[in-house]
Amino acid sequence: MANVIQPASYNASNETFSRREVRLMNMTFPICLYTPKVDDTVTGLLLRGTYFEANEISRFLQLLRLDRRLQVVDIGANVGLWSLPAAHMTNVVAVEPNWRSMSRLAKAVNLGGVAPNITLIHNAISNVRTTLNMGVYPTNQGISFLINITKCIKTPIGLPCNILPPIKTILLNDLLPLMRSRAAILKVDVEGHEVNVFTESSAGTFFDHVNVSLVFMEWILCKRHSPEVVERLLNFFYSRNYTAFNLNNSKLKKPYLT
Repeated sequence: MANVIQPASYNASNETFSRREVRLMNMTFPICLYTPKVDDTVTGLLLRGTYFEANEISRFLQLLRLDRRLQVVDIGANVGLWSLPAAHMTNVVAVEPNWRSMSRLAKAVNLGGVAPNITLIHNAISNVRTTLNMGVYPTNQGISFLINITKCIKTPIGLPCNILPPIKTILLNDLLPLMRSRAAILKVDVEGHEVNVFTESSAGTFFDHVNVSLVFMEWILCKRHSPEVVERLLNFFYSRNYTAFNLNNSKLKKPYLT
């Protein structure tokens, strides 16, 4: 079942890492960083004063002000760009399989004083409970992904990669006992594995018991799967009367490949 992390005591890497005080939506909180050499995107931008995906995250968090019942489920939390500010506004379940990122997230949760509002899960979400290896892009720790081989050959978009230690996978349904509300919004960024997160057997019970008003998810890698797999993903949502929108709040009318 879910591997719940205690923020005050967790640092699986035994690393020391820098922190940076950041500001988003009139909130100030710490984020623990990598070095730009191994994380040129999130860390590199923060060190240059730019909060990665700030506009998208701010719009997402605005929903919490509209409905105080909403809890956040952050699948693929990385170092906490979404989870840390959300934990200042509501309860959060943050799932992150990369142990180096989880170490940084746990430290930031402790430093920021939001531990009572956030549950940290060191697992990957999939459609089976098993143990899988992981790969990671050497210069962007956010690009970490499950693999079923012992050596990482390439990332989902064909870039070189390194191997990460094995991680236990759980189902989205397994998060149900950890929910403190029956109303939630989900953010999901798992490098194309979304097609395995949202299946009837692995996520149906969660959606049966939690009113999920929004799923904010990456699409670009999902559409690389076969039409049968993509249609299964779409049907999971369409059967529950969801509608797909783009970032401009316009309903999507074009085929899924675009």
